Amino acid sequence: MASTPKDFAAGAVLTAAQMDSMPQGVIAHATPITSSVGPTSGTTELDVITAPAVTLLAGNRRLRITFTCRGMTPTVSSDTFIVRIKEGATVLQEAHVVTFGTGTGAHGGPGTFEAVVSSPTAAAHTYKATVQRVGGTGTLTLTATATAPITLEVADAGEV
Repeated sequence: MASTPKDFAAGAVLTAAQMDSMPQGVIAHATPITSSVGPTSGTTELDVITAPAVTLLAGNRRLRITFTCRGMTPTVSSDTFIVRIKEGATVLQEAHVVTFGTGTGAHGGPGTFEAVVSSPTAAAHTYKATVQRVGGTGTLTLTATATAPITLEVADAGEV
């Protein structure tokens, strides 16, 4: 597909090719999780939330996958956990979290973090967030409430 100019003049008609290159916004949003997830089990990776599959019609897109978690409740201080955004077994982004206390409010969690995927194939894609202990002996629970749910959304950020 040929590149189209992005500088529009007054009165110009927006073509289909120009419209196709623009961001499409949110294309998948997992049902928000309003109750806590976990605890983790040993060093086994725990799936936290999965977005519905998205099917792209073109491979020249840029996707932004955003994971939001209210907080984390560890059972042991100084444990290390990794929260990941993945497609299947492929890690797209990860946040390392070292706990600094125990019980509710001991760690704020990853908050919001994103993975950006440039030029995924024109096929179906399923994205998820996971958590895994990689150091220490405790467990971790990702906290959520009705007003602060765990979320995962996939947005089309436009043409690459």
